[in-house]
Amino acid sequence: MSEQQIPALLGRYRPQTLIGRGGEAVVFRATDEILDREVAIKLYRSATEEQMAQYRTEQTALARLSHHGIVSLIDAGIDYSAPKDPRPFLVMELVTGSDLASTLRERSLNTEEIAEIAYDVAEALEYVHANGVVHRDIKPSNVMLVTYGTTTFRARARLTDFGIAGGILASPETEEEGKTTTGTAAYLSPEQASLRAATPASDVYSLGLVLLECFTGTVTYPGGAVESALARLKNDPPVPDDLPDDWTRLLRAMTARDPAERPSAAELAVAFREAIFAAAPVGARS
Repeated sequence: MSEQQIPALLGRYRPQTLIGRGGEAVVFRATDEILDREVAIKLYRSATEEQMAQYRTEQTALARLSHHGIVSLIDAGIDYSAPKDPRPFLVMELVTGSDLASTLRERSLNTEEIAEIAYDVAEALEYVHANGVVHRDIKPSNVMLVTYGTTTFRARARLTDFGIAGGILASPETEEEGKTTTGTAAYLSPEQASLRAATPASDVYSLGLVLLECFTGTVTYPGGAVESALARLKNDPPVPDDLPDDWTRLLRAMTARDPAERPSAAELAVAFREAIFAAAPVGARS
């Protein structure tokens, strides 16, 4: 099915412009023709009936999530307009801003900006984990820096892309080990790279790699999927000794090889709030 042939999904969401493309899906700017508003549609590749059932389970769980640090899921379904080529899709809030990956390519971030991003994402993860969900694909391109068109508020970091193929609900009891893993190779936790079950601690590790990249300007584990996975199983991330304030200790704790040694998202939210205060100019502290 070509992009030009996509109908109005669920009879109301009309794809307009292609705004993103990945290995699993394409993303369109679209119009909600009932409410006359813009939305984003993530349209996945063809799926088997078994995968369709998994998508339905995931969509039900994601629909229950509502938090200011998350790009909201509005609707979901499966497009059967081409019966031999069914496509699952998510309808999401369309946000204004840039993703963290694009921002890092354009400029360096100061310590206060990194602390603000870290706090926003940790707070969102605290909520997500409390609701039994593991994101499993924390990476710069899945962190949106959203602007609101005012001078009063800074850009806020918001998590997106909770619908990666293969499932996002993960626990040792529900996820089969030794088969495949989901996520992006450069940001996987050691347990994910070893094809073990992802847990909330896996998201914490991935966030640690993202924040380390914010400080150093380089991806810690580049290369192909196998090369990147093997690298983190052999070597811990090289966290610089001279990062400001308490960042060296925090990043080393977040990227501990043993998941049990990593802090929780709730603990990190507290630490990152203090990091914002420590990084702010003296006159701006209150």
